[in-house]
Amino acid sequence: MKNVIKQNAFDYLIYILILTLFFSKALPNILLVLLSLLYLKDLNLKEYKKTFSAGTVLFLLLLYLFIKSLFYGTIVYDLKVYKGMLLLFWFSLILRKITDIERFKLFILLGINACIISSLFLIGMFFYKNHTLPFANTAEVNNLLLLERPYIGFVAVLGFLLSVEKAVMVIKQKWIYILNAIVLLLFIILISARISIITIFCIAVVYFLFYYKVQWYKKILFTASIIVLFGIIVVTNKNISERFFIKNNIEESLKVASDYEPRIVIWNCANNMTLKKDFLLLSGFSGYETITNNFLDCYATTIENQSKKEYFLSEKFNSHNQFIDFYLIGGLLGLLLFISFFIKLFYEAKSNFFAIAIAISFLLFFFVENIFYRQFGCYLFAIFILNLVPQKKVSNE
Repeated sequence: MKNVIKQNAFDYLIYILILTLFFSKALPNILLVLLSLLYLKDLNLKEYKKTFSAGTVLFLLLLYLFIKSLFYGTIVYDLKVYKGMLLLFWFSLILRKITDIERFKLFILLGINACIISSLFLIGMFFYKNHTLPFANTAEVNNLLLLERPYIGFVAVLGFLLSVEKAVMVIKQKWIYILNAIVLLLFIILISARISIITIFCIAVVYFLFYYKVQWYKKILFTASIIVLFGIIVVTNKNISERFFIKNNIEESLKVASDYEPRIVIWNCANNMTLKKDFLLLSGFSGYETITNNFLDCYATTIENQSKKEYFLSEKFNSHNQFIDFYLIGGLLGLLLFISFFIKLFYEAKSNFFAIAIAISFLLFFFVENIFYRQFGCYLFAIFILNLVPQKKVSNE
């Protein structure tokens, strides 16, 4: 027994890290230190082949930003962001030593399910006491979820994709994964996670257009049906319609969206700051401290509602869009490198629908969140984009 544990200690620690990732910020880091020591102890550089992959493009982006920060003398402040990207590259190297990728995916699914079940318990307790569910635009939502709504919705999407893949691949007990996929899908609808709902429907459209082997007119029919279904869900579900700011007319919808959607203010501020003299089209601003101060100045001068202004200033909202973020800090060069990363990623994953689906999920999520600003987001990126997508491609061959 001791020999088995010793031989598989590396994998066991990774499984524990995955399970704790959804519940703790500190434990995954502690486990990562232990994994790093085991990894370095048995490190053999000859095992790694030099290849030009999507990960290489992303590393070139990080290298460019790092050198730029050194040149401008802003590296101390900028490392607050770059350390997340350094984490994801290091963790992705460690993950390459996993011996059983299918078991690894199973533990990811177990961790996601544990996170969702815990949130459902909190939701059930709230409903029992209040006889209502606050999933429109209220401040109570995040208190009922183990993670913030965009992130737990995103995690549920990833779990949904893993469940569907398992349902397709396995022969025995297929119904368990089908049921799990349905539960995760219903959870996404329940919490009215906008970007997650959009992601599921976009993935479905991509599947029917490019991977479903039927006549072209059937592809169009299925795609149109998906779009109609999306519209029905948005219009008929009260919480979801409020999340999408669906009102009696376009003018009213736009007014409500401008009042309650922070990204409208944030992205307008991001656009305004690119007109400043110290913004260079090719290389962006000198550092993240300048960008942060520009956002705060914009919030202070453009938001008229005092409570809303204080909220934005206290939260110090970032760009909430990774593409905008790289444009602000890296200019056109930084943005084009990030776009090139996704082009290369989609090219590498094109032969496998589930790899493409994961890539689409991250692409869409990058439009509303800065994943690299968060330790949790960096872990997810390393696991799914830098590890599972390449693995899926290899397994297909």
